[in-house]
Amino acid sequence: MKIGILGAGNVGRVLGKGLLDAGHSVLISNREPQSESLFTWKEQLGAGCHTGTFAEAAAFGDVIIIAINWNGVQELLQGLGAAALKDKIVIDLCNAVSFSETPQLALKGITAGELVQQWLPDSKVVKTLNMVGASRMVNPSYAQGIPTMFLCGNDAGAKQQVTTLLEALGWKDNIDLGDISRSNLLESLMLTCLIAELQLKTFNAAFSLLR
Repeated sequence: MKIGILGAGNVGRVLGKGLLDAGHSVLISNREPQSESLFTWKEQLGAGCHTGTFAEAAAFGDVIIIAINWNGVQELLQGLGAAALKDKIVIDLCNAVSFSETPQLALKGITAGELVQQWLPDSKVVKTLNMVGASRMVNPSYAQGIPTMFLCGNDAGAKQQVTTLLEALGWKDNIDLGDISRSNLLESLMLTCLIAELQLKTFNAAFSLLR
């Protein structure tokens, strides 16, 4: 599968390497695709890894991953135009969080996942992977058991394909929570996990649904 990643920070690079290792072709993008650090990263990973602009990533991928800070998402998607991502699967792993005092969700009455779907009405948006940090997005391993990844979105076929990608990234227990309105659950779980991590002074937590 061809994956276009919007964002070449830590999250984008971790997912890019994980997907390359799983046999997919990846184009990772940022505002400076010719930067030395990104060129070096591409050279280290070799065949199957490409770099380019956001527009090139949008054109390249059958699946698009949004891997930039939430504050830049609307501007980026509007700059690309909804038509550029029409009929594509778009994985949203963004979190809109305010850190003014204690961490809290920045959006009221709507979620980041729902907004991405509104901005991309002809795309198949799937929310997932927003509950864990970059270091645990690929091949998560915990002595206490198998971690669970949740996902939601309006298109059943898209969610099945994203589940296949999650499995390729090492997630063995994946649960579909329903349509994109269930982003409220995923984003609340993220906040729960973040606050717990701050209390426990550990930053590698994940959820496991025991049954």
